Amino acid sequence: RGPDDAGVYVSGNLGLGHRRLSIVGLSTGHQPMSNDVHTVWIVFNGEIYNYLHLKNELRQKGYRFRTESDTEVIIYLYEEYGEACVHRLNGMFAFAVWDENKRRLLLVRDRLGIKPFYYVETRDAFVFASEIKALLAFPGVQAACNRETVYEYFLFRAVAGEQTLFNGIHSILPGHYGIVENGDLRIHTYWECRRRQEAELFDVDQAEERLHELLSDAVRIRLMSEVPLGTFCSGGVDSSLVTAIAAEAIGHPVNTFSVGFHEAAFDEGHYARTVAQKYGTIHHELKLDSGDFSRLLPELVYLNDEPLNFANSVHIYAISKLAKDFVTVVLTGEGADELFFGYPRHQIPRFVSWLQRVSFLSQPMVRLLALLTKDHRLAALHYYLRDDLGHVVKLNNAVNRPDEVGALLAGSVRRSLPYRERVHEKCSEAETLLSAVSLQDQHTYLVSILNRQDKMSMGASVEARVPFLDYRLVEFANSLPDRVRARGISGKTLVKKVAERYLPREVVHRRKSGFGVPLAQWFRENNGLGQLTRDVLDDHRKDEFLDIAHVARLFNQHQKGEADHAEILWTALNFLLWKKRFMTH
Repeated sequence: RGPDDAGVYVSGNLGLGHRRLSIVGLSTGHQPMSNDVHTVWIVFNGEIYNYLHLKNELRQKGYRFRTESDTEVIIYLYEEYGEACVHRLNGMFAFAVWDENKRRLLLVRDRLGIKPFYYVETRDAFVFASEIKALLAFPGVQAACNRETVYEYFLFRAVAGEQTLFNGIHSILPGHYGIVENGDLRIHTYWECRRRQEAELFDVDQAEERLHELLSDAVRIRLMSEVPLGTFCSGGVDSSLVTAIAAEAIGHPVNTFSVGFHEAAFDEGHYARTVAQKYGTIHHELKLDSGDFSRLLPELVYLNDEPLNFANSVHIYAISKLAKDFVTVVLTGEGADELFFGYPRHQIPRFVSWLQRVSFLSQPMVRLLALLTKDHRLAALHYYLRDDLGHVVKLNNAVNRPDEVGALLAGSVRRSLPYRERVHEKCSEAETLLSAVSLQDQHTYLVSILNRQDKMSMGASVEARVPFLDYRLVEFANSLPDRVRARGISGKTLVKKVAERYLPREVVHRRKSGFGVPLAQWFRENNGLGQLTRDVLDDHRKDEFLDIAHVARLFNQHQKGEADHAEILWTALNFLLWKKRFMTH
């Protein structure tokens, strides 16, 4: 997944291949790599942040190392502990270990799913890769849409769990490993995002101090690199806090990168510049317009393997391309929102529960407000007020409403969400609605964010690291009671208290933007995204899953300003671009 090195190892009916982005052990980290007697082989994508500590432990047990890379540490850790080696790793990783003596293949994905891991089983082969497009290059693997996941994609704009939008192509879940032996694949869980109640309930001051310790150490160990390193600093509190801690730890000017918009209402570059100025960083800023955006979009759907769930994926790729001119590794702020109730939608189940209790007038009042303001968020709230509270929780990170999706999809598309049903049932055991929503996000929405971050940055040969998702910090966050993680309806209280030690108040207590993209405006333009949408609809007169005529009606209404259909239009546009790229021969 990088341009620096390539290697292949073939033995009988086994083949391992690797493309390397060199970060650690620059001259000695060639893969596939083996132990000294060539009986254990590995291909590895990612970083092990505690590898030096593990290396010292293994040396004391008599292991001798030939390289400076973290890859070799995994080999000997496997020799010592077998598949239990995964419990000792702190990092982001997707790796496969071939044990020649046992004729056994071990496949491992990191705890949070920071690194992707895909596989497909054909009639006579088992094939795995970091990207789906690599699997499609294998003889006999055909690109076909998985009709079982189309409904989920249009609701959530992402497919969670083991399945993908490609028929027959699966994903190893975060915190899981697989063993392929005697032609069979067995999947095991080794770690889960779950509520862990610690013996001592932290008060806010204790929790703040512990979070500061954990985050500082998570940033520190992620500064491990033999190549230039920087941060993505959007000006939001999470990335700004990571930037501040990194800048202090490094002790010399660090490169920071942000992306903005020509549309003033969406451009928040001044927050990033404020942080850069405070910490003396070498700041780089990029702006994209609708034309730049629409030119990049089709190619990035291919880079992503599946439709782009987030419009700002385009900006992450563009800023990664810019960053590559200066650094190879960046630290980012992903994960804090999911752990510390940072999204306004996290409060919706509690708000719906309250409204359903207080007045029979709630539904008509919200409906009237939605009609008067044409606000899609109020329309969504009105829709969910009529629903069962458990269903509201399950659909908390849905982008589009079930009624919108139902009107868009062909009747033959199955309306099922098996993996999300399992996650919802597991997370509903949490003590509170907020905790249930947070855990659900960690199993589903967060994985899609990390997939986006990984595909876009690695597509530019830049490695992105996420300190907030150090598994120790995740376990700590999930052990805290709601009253410590957040106060009232204000999210990320604890993160903001730590951030106040480093950042100006205007950055810490700014209104959350979510890295928004002016999609609604761009869809209404007659060039750029508007023109791309028109061209795509002209190319697709019929589709087995979508009512193209209905999509065209929504697009016309949106262009005339009669309604805001930006979210459902983005969902449909990406689906059609994906099908055109992967399924048109």
